Amino acid sequence: MSTAVIGVENLCFQYQAVEVLTDISFEIAAGDYVGLVGPNGSGKTTLVRAILGVARPLTGKIALFGQALDQFQDWHKVGYLPQKLGGFNPNFPATVREVASLGLIARKSFPIRLDRTDQRAVDRALERLGIADIGQKLIGELSGGQQQRALIARAIVGDPELIILDEPSAALDPESREHFFTILRDLNRNSRVTMILVTHDMGTIGQYANKLLYIDRKIIFYGGFDEFCRSENMTALFGEGAQHIICHRHVA
Repeated sequence: MSTAVIGVENLCFQYQAVEVLTDISFEIAAGDYVGLVGPNGSGKTTLVRAILGVARPLTGKIALFGQALDQFQDWHKVGYLPQKLGGFNPNFPATVREVASLGLIARKSFPIRLDRTDQRAVDRALERLGIADIGQKLIGELSGGQQQRALIARAIVGDPELIILDEPSAALDPESREHFFTILRDLNRNSRVTMILVTHDMGTIGQYANKLLYIDRKIIFYGGFDEFCRSENMTALFGEGAQHIICHRHVA
């Protein structure tokens, strides 16, 4: 496979004998910011889990940074924020700083010690997310939105080359959401961090991403927003109204 940041080839995935992804093939180049969209049950989260090696596909190949997934070891290059707090225990006796610092562990050998450079990285991540002032608070004392920002800090603290975010702004208030997306845009444009943002909000994603990957068990569309806006097939699929909303929000 090529040296794209992500390469997916002929991926099929079944869950309890039901095929939820069919013949998925695409590549994501360094510096791309891809909005991964589709209806509920379309396979977005399953695709992300397959890329991260959490879910094993029925058939197909996946490569990260030019390496086959089963041989890939450089997980410090990848930051991930899951769809929900999920198994996260809000009563876990850790401070915000300690939660954020967990994002540095992938590049550490045992015994794990954080040095002064690591502490500065944690400081930067907390400042970016606007939570430096609550760094010593226990995670269980925070609101849902603050907990989410602490987990986002964990995802970006190691300056990863690829960040995958699955509905990351669901628990954020509008002001925090805008600040968060500005951070991601700056990471993408200024630091060339490759992004995959899973979202159901097609009316907003065009403000941030440069490519749209629309799936509904198979790939319906993958390409730039200009191509999407000119596509008669997409007009037929979405209707002129919905397509106009997406394209109106797109900033070149």
